Amino acid sequence: MKVIAFDPFVNTTDLDVKLCPKDEVLQNADYISLHLPLIKGEPIPMGTPEFEKMKKNAIVINCARGGVVDEVALLNALKTGKIAGAGLDVFVNEPTTEAQKELIDHPRVSVTPHIGASTNEAQDRIGIEIAQKIIDAIKK
Repeated sequence: MKVIAFDPFVNTTDLDVKLCPKDEVLQNADYISLHLPLIKGEPIPMGTPEFEKMKKNAIVINCARGGVVDEVALLNALKTGKIAGAGLDVFVNEPTTEAQKELIDHPRVSVTPHIGASTNEAQDRIGIEIAQKIIDAIKK
């Protein structure tokens, strides 16, 4: 698998990743997986201009923050065939509203209930971290 990425903060010397400009990633990636903060006052990172640049077989995956993807633009991109599908773990409104129903029910959208990071490995690490914090607190 060839991995390309856009991230101004990543050093690829330790990763088998090719850093590219954002537009190059949008134009060439089959899957776009979003992992970034939502910064108030900044433009929405994934909206109509970004969907217009993507391949028609591309799939967008958002496990970052609700609001990182313009949900109206995403639904339009799905309806018009600009992209092939989406996997969503987060939404602008949580719990979701009736206005988001069409996106959630879209046949090419897979939705998880904000548990994208809840893997067995993540739960193990959390347990170890909590145990260490308890030990540290007792030792004080």
